[in-house]
Amino acid sequence: MAQLLVEENFQHLDGDDVESLIEALTGLGFSAEPTQPRTAGRGREWTLYLHWLRDDLGPVTGDDVALALVRAVTATLGQVHEVGSGGTCVQGRTLPVRIDIRGRAGELIRSIELPGAPANGAKAAKAAAPRWWRGTQPAAADGPTPGSLGFSG
Repeated sequence: MAQLLVEENFQHLDGDDVESLIEALTGLGFSAEPTQPRTAGRGREWTLYLHWLRDDLGPVTGDDVALALVRAVTATLGQVHEVGSGGTCVQGRTLPVRIDIRGRAGELIRSIELPGAPANGAKAAKAAAPRWWRGTQPAAADGPTPGSLGFSG
């Protein structure tokens, strides 16, 4: 049985993105599966929603897990992804501004801000984003440092 569900977001992710995220989560020791959209977004920003299906919250609340999730998401979604045949149908794909981990009843367990993430629709912020953010530098796989993360929740 899956520990985490990765909520699909057809405006920002395609099937390959979701499968890549599931593989990245598996690499972190989590079993994950996709799930249909079930959470209403906040304004123009997009959030990657993960749903924790276990009673024990310890595996998803630690700072080390948060850092690993940020690195996995930025490395996975920060990759160049072609648009069109053989690529994505998602235009202007961007990274989420945060990762929200929700419980089985939809309650917020943890919210993890992605450092430097531009708000969706903010073309100026996207253009000003660091080059690694757009997947054009090898540092995309390195991710942020622990001190650069903003945590809440």
